[in-house]
Amino acid sequence: MNRVEFIYLSQEDILELNVPMRKVIDLVELGLSEHGHGRVENPPKPGIHSKPDAFIHAMPAYYRRLGIGGLKWVSGYPSNRALGLPQIAGLMVVNSMETGVPLAVMDCRWITAVRTAAVSAITAKYCAKRGTESLGVVGCGVQGRMTLTAFKEVLPALKTVRVYDVSREAMDRYKADFERLGVEITVCDSVRSAVDGMDMILTATQRLPEPLVKNEWFKPGCLGFGLEASRAWYGDTILGANKFITDSWDQTIHFHEQGAFPDGLPKLYAELGEIVAGKKRGRHSQEERILAINIGLALEDVIVANHVYELVKDRGDVRRLTLMEEDF
Repeated sequence: MNRVEFIYLSQEDILELNVPMRKVIDLVELGLSEHGHGRVENPPKPGIHSKPDAFIHAMPAYYRRLGIGGLKWVSGYPSNRALGLPQIAGLMVVNSMETGVPLAVMDCRWITAVRTAAVSAITAKYCAKRGTESLGVVGCGVQGRMTLTAFKEVLPALKTVRVYDVSREAMDRYKADFERLGVEITVCDSVRSAVDGMDMILTATQRLPEPLVKNEWFKPGCLGFGLEASRAWYGDTILGANKFITDSWDQTIHFHEQGAFPDGLPKLYAELGEIVAGKKRGRHSQEERILAINIGLALEDVIVANHVYELVKDRGDVRRLTLMEEDF
């Protein structure tokens, strides 16, 4: 039996590759189009829960036409910050679709952050109203920061951003870091002052004792994003949207069965992949209120991880670990 080895990449190894956000958006858009055409196996993610506010999820995906596949094994533990550990941690595995053997194992944290931002940017590309120029952000952590970078790739008119976070330090850092993008960033003292009347609303928060975004703040023409499933949006806001979009309806139902959307599931307008594939139109009028709650699909991670693997597979300076030398 032949020796089996795989490439190992740390977070720092991946960061050194400097994969552009534009490239990530293009990859994820291709992945969503494949999903919209029914050419991806992507089952709802099973999970285990050792704490009430934590999860560990297994997320496999296989692209039939592209011939790529793999798995993300990811945890989310909000209490980790007090321990000096990341809230999100885990591994990506890229497998050969010919033999099934692992080709690469790599950190999943950066991939998770950029692909989530890319999904929001792709949603905005197809569903934001013409001339969108303002954004309200609730939550100035990793995802709130990464998503603004992605939005700037697809929304050239975006020029005004209002932010709110429970941490003043996080808001000030956000303002200092991102005004370089050519947008005016205003630090706000409440959720309402950050989101009321904006062209887009992004909530990127942790688990919440109660929702944050009220229906009257979700103005006609607004495109909303809830990165924490349904938790940051009041039920009447969710149910009152003209269109509800998600990246996977099956997975949204699965999350509802686990407690998300406590006021009931809204009527699905389209999966994001259907819109990207051209099967449904994203926006029909400038007045529509559209809410996108993209749960997160393994296909988004796998296509980015495969690209990372392709960038390094022929290099002689990457770490290769032996899985087995011979049969036993």
